[in-house]
Amino acid sequence: MNCWHCERPAHGTCAFCGRAVCKAHAQSLPNILALYTGTGGVKKAIVVGNALFCGACSPNETPVEMKELD
Repeated sequence: MNCWHCERPAHGTCAFCGRAVCKAHAQSLPNILALYTGTGGVKKAIVVGNALFCGACSPNETPVEMKELD
């Protein structure tokens, strides 16, 4: 696979959209892997702090309602 930005060989794929990126264009963002309710009803998340990010996609900053899951 080649980098989305420069067409050179990629070193990984974006955790958010799947685009391929090389080391020169790779960025990082925190990525939530799972959400759960812990003891006492406290909401918690398992987060990867340095997930690979392509810089081209736009992960939502606010939660999205998923009415289909109700």
